Amino acid sequence: MRETGRDKYVAALALATTATHCIVAFIHGGPVAVPDVSAYLSFPQWVSGGVLPESSNFFPGYGLLLTPVSHLDGAALHTAALILNAVLAGCCVVGAAKLARSFGAPYWASVTCAVVAAVHPSLSTASRIAWPETLLVAVLLAIALLLRYERWPIAGLIAGLALAAHPRVTVLIIAIVLIAAISRRLRALTAGLIPATAVSALLLHVTESWPWQRLDVAGSIGDGPGPIQTLAGQWIALSATSVGLAAVGLFAGLRGLWKRTEPAAITFLGLSAAGMIVLGGWVLAGSDRTDTLLYGRYIAPWVVPLTIVGLVMLARRPVTRLTVGLAATSITVSFVVVVLAGDEVHQQARRIMTLGMGTIWRIFNAELLPTLLIAAGLGIFGVLCARRSVLMPLVVLIALAVSSTVINHQHLHRVGRIADGQVTTAGLVPESAQCLAHDASTKSYALWLYRLELPEIRHQRLNIANGDKPCGRYVVATDDILTTCSNAKRLGAEPQAKWSMWLYPSVGCS
Repeated sequence: MRETGRDKYVAALALATTATHCIVAFIHGGPVAVPDVSAYLSFPQWVSGGVLPESSNFFPGYGLLLTPVSHLDGAALHTAALILNAVLAGCCVVGAAKLARSFGAPYWASVTCAVVAAVHPSLSTASRIAWPETLLVAVLLAIALLLRYERWPIAGLIAGLALAAHPRVTVLIIAIVLIAAISRRLRALTAGLIPATAVSALLLHVTESWPWQRLDVAGSIGDGPGPIQTLAGQWIALSATSVGLAAVGLFAGLRGLWKRTEPAAITFLGLSAAGMIVLGGWVLAGSDRTDTLLYGRYIAPWVVPLTIVGLVMLARRPVTRLTVGLAATSITVSFVVVVLAGDEVHQQARRIMTLGMGTIWRIFNAELLPTLLIAAGLGIFGVLCARRSVLMPLVVLIALAVSSTVINHQHLHRVGRIADGQVTTAGLVPESAQCLAHDASTKSYALWLYRLELPEIRHQRLNIANGDKPCGRYVVATDDILTTCSNAKRLGAEPQAKWSMWLYPSVGCS
């Protein structure tokens, strides 16, 4: 009876989560101000005759899931992507409870894991941002469940196919191959992994999405913080957004590398998370944005799965002094490392990259030092309290998650409404046009907003002030265009942006 009741509660919570996200998806508005969203949606638009971006830095897998509705216009396709995320978020609620139960979690722990999955910002903003983060959480939970039940070929199949969704899946593949080798299940794993990876590679080839540009950028570190500092910041972010529980889960996973009594699923989650922190530290190095030193987006998909591991481990037995000592010391050392690098960042933080601590960033007005201090304090508090009882970290975790969710939704709703008012002039471009030029005076993400609405034409980035010639007569630019092209004609202005749609003179500028 209790088992049936637990299933009913979790199913009801999952349905409520999906329904709520679907409602939010319909009222959200336009894409958030990052190129990622429109870039991912360009792939289903390509299926229906759109033009692929040149040298895309984004993988096609997530967008291609929307192929059945690829005929929709830009706004409707964006809404469809948010609904897809809504369904995935509901699946993650169920998956969280099932994973906890597979580890032998008591009744209260599995239901609590479902609640955490429903309210944590790594999933609770699923219906606001059409990118593959929610899919990555679902993939992690699915692979962990399959490993728990010794379904190695299917786990390999999912990991290989997921590679088409995001480069971060590389760390999942490395982790699962290493664990399969240790467990002597490599043949079973590769039965699914090799053909699935081949399919992903084919998709990358067909869509010309190989991440060469990402590798070039990652290979040339700028003047900002180095890999050690950005790695330390991610570790603090992971610890803070889980109030120490994910830190416990990660150490439990790494322990499985030499202590074979730990399930392969736990080792997979811990090892892949460690790999992501290292990879993220390398990729983020050199950036001078404030959020780089407390970056949450890359490691966010691991927060809920590792929190489940930490919670289950603590529910079964008290955390050891060694784990507490290692976790608390590592967070403290990371705090010192990041503080010393604070003078190397100057640009304002992007809220969308730090959603897990939305409340803290809001309270301290995006100031790094106080936010960092509270974040490190939350992580240390969680692992120290967990030594005696898991109740206090859970209470603080849910409070932080719920408050950050509310703040994030308010912020992203406002951003979506602004985006709606930044691409209204797309309708002024006639169907006969083959290219739309975007002047350097506009925001870089503006091109992607217009591209979502006008996928059938080519989009060109140029600098008219430097003498660049547009690829057609229609140009998106600010009033700065008049300083070098006084006879350009304004066709319409954007109500929520400084740029307008201009008609470039057929005889050239005067």
